[in-house]
Amino acid sequence: MDDTWTTRDLPVLDATVGLLEASFMVTVSDIAGRTGLGERDVAAALEALDPVYVDFRKTTTGGDPTFWYVHKVTPEARRAVGQWPTPASLVTRLAEEFSSAAAEERDAERKGLLAYAARLVGDTLRDVAERAAAAVLSPPEGLVPLPEQSGRSRGAAAAAPQRQADGDTDAA
Repeated sequence: MDDTWTTRDLPVLDATVGLLEASFMVTVSDIAGRTGLGERDVAAALEALDPVYVDFRKTTTGGDPTFWYVHKVTPEARRAVGQWPTPASLVTRLAEEFSSAAAEERDAERKGLLAYAARLVGDTLRDVAERAAAAVLSPPEGLVPLPEQSGRSRGAAAAAPQRQADGDTDAA
């Protein structure tokens, strides 16, 4: 089985995320132009990426993918292409920055401390650093409802006006 992630899907995802920064939607032909892939390959990639990474919409075109489009990308898509950090990528970058700072430091004591910090964050305490990064990167609890919570709250909110309109005030 061929690897489609690195040769097709990831380049399509990267182009899609980039193009959506400048437009509210992008077509298969826009993405094909950015990646150099054929429209059929781009459409196949978008099919594979939908719904985890993209919201891919097919218009009625008799099977011609030229004007099929992506309406939006998910947070997972932004993390996959590096636009948003993951806990692991953030820890890796921090360790690299500590290491770079150590390489440039002239003071021997600070140089040693920076190199030690790089080793702690990037290796010895990496698991702890990743948990801390996950906590920092996550929205505060209650700020962003989980999908299963938002579905219930919308339904409950929609039902309340109907009950009041029916004269059922005890149900609320």
